[in-house]
Order: sequence, then structure tokens, then C-alpha cells
Amino acid sequence: MNDLVRANERQGEVGERMIYSRDPLARLLLDRLGLSQAAMALLGLAWGVLYVVVLPGVFGGQRSADGYLGSFDDWHAQLLLFLVFPAACAFYVWQPRALSSVYQAMHLRWSLLEVGRGYRSRCWPFLPLSMAAGIVIFDLPKMVSVYGGWWMTQNWLTILGREASLALAFYMLSMMAGRQFVAAMEWRRLLVSPAAATGLRAASTYGLSWSFLLALLALRLSIEGIELPHRVGGITPDYYAKVAIYVVGSVGWFLVPLWGGLRRRGRIPLDNLMVGLELAGIVSLPLLGFIALKLIFGP
Repeated sequence: MNDLVRANERQGEVGERMIYSRDPLARLLLDRLGLSQAAMALLGLAWGVLYVVVLPGVFGGQRSADGYLGSFDDWHAQLLLFLVFPAACAFYVWQPRALSSVYQAMHLRWSLLEVGRGYRSRCWPFLPLSMAAGIVIFDLPKMVSVYGGWWMTQNWLTILGREASLALAFYMLSMMAGRQFVAAMEWRRLLVSPAAATGLRAASTYGLSWSFLLALLALRLSIEGIELPHRVGGITPDYYAKVAIYVVGSVGWFLVPLWGGLRRRGRIPLDNLMVGLELAGIVSLPLLGFIALKLIFGP
């Protein structure tokens, strides 16, 4: 029994390393530094405290005054840096092990190269790095010439801190999305087979594990929807695009990997109903958050 447990653990480690084998940042954090998801969350939170509390304290940007928005009153930034960013850091290092556990539940062996070819492509780093560079190129000119009266634009140090945060966040989110895409395509094919269908519950549990991060992203959208009329006079078209991307992305994130198993003949209708209810809850999070915040804080 102990030998079987150790063999399963080795298979899980092989799969985990294969999933992030083309990700230089994950190799640094997991293989060289050995950081856990709790350590990553604490590091993300520490950066949020440094950026929102310490730096504005040094440069006198904590308090709002005369049309100037200080960091202590910027609750949008506080939500992003105290909750969303640490959660994204934790999920980034957690995801490879979680994906590997689903493959194990399907009784598939990485050593036999039955699965996982998509994770070994040499193109892996290019999309996340392109997304990180793209968001900086898009955001930096606005920070320098458009935004004013805001603690993040107070000096070059706070501007560079924002751009570094955005670049890292977009790199991690792009990498997580890429891993999810490969997993979704493989699971969609594999779960059609009765032999691998034992992993359906594990895949469903994995999808629901993202509900916390999706809830934080939905709360961020809700806050932006409340703040936009005060900042720019109304809801902008790009906000509707963000909500649409959230809805489509969250549905695809959760449903596509399970589709192969759900469409197999003989599935219990109640299983499909539960998946539908879970999806409805995830998709409705931005609207529910918007309504709740409006009731709490008023118009």
C-alpha cells in the first residue's frame, strides 16, 4: 500500500513539473525557491501593503484633498492589491498540482506520454510575456499624460510600481489561462471515454475551486461599474466588453473541460442541473456584487 501511495505521489510530481516545465517564473518560484501557495499569497499581500501604505506614506499620498485621491480612499486599488493580486499569486502556483491531480483521477500516466503534450510546447512563454509587455505599453502613456490627481501618478516610483504589478498580474493570468486551455481541450476529449470518466468529479471540483478568484474578479467589476460614472461621467464601452469577457470566460473555464463527460450517454440529469446552477451562480456574480454594493453605499 505504501509503495502504491509513493508511486501515485511520484506520478503527481511528474505531472505537476511537466505542466509548468515551459514557465520560467513558475520554475523559479516552485523548483528553486520552493514557495507554497500560502507563501505566494503573503508575498502578494506584502507588496500590496508596501505599495498602498508605505510608498504613499513616504511621499505624502495617503490622504485625499482638493480633488486629489489618496491611497487610503482608493478602495478599488485596495481590493485589487489586498485581495485579487494575492489570490492570483496563490492560484498561479497551486494550479499545476491541481491539474495534475485531475489527470491522476482519470488514471492516466504522464510517464507514458498519454497526455500533456500541449504543456511542452516551446511557444509557452511568448504569449504571457507579450501580454505583460502589451499592458505596460497600453497603460504607461495614460499614467504619464492622462491621469492626474491620483496617488499612483504622484511620481515615477509609484508609476513604475503600478506597471510592474500589472505586468506580473497579466503574465500570471495569461499563463493560467493557457494551462486551462490545454487542460480543457484534453479533458473534453478524454472524458468521453468511460475509462477516464472517473475524473469527472475531480475536474468539476477543480473548476469550482476557481470560484473564489472569479468572485474577486466579479467584485472588482462591480466596483468599477460604480466608480466609472463618478470618474468619467458614465459607463464606458470597454467596461461592457470586460463584463462580456468575464461571462464568456467563466462559462468556458468551467464548462468546456467537463463537456465530454456531461454529454456521455447515461449521465444522471441531476448532474447536468447542478452544473447549470453552478454556472449561473458564477456568471451572475458581477450583477449580484453591483446590486449589493449599490444597496450598501447608495448611489
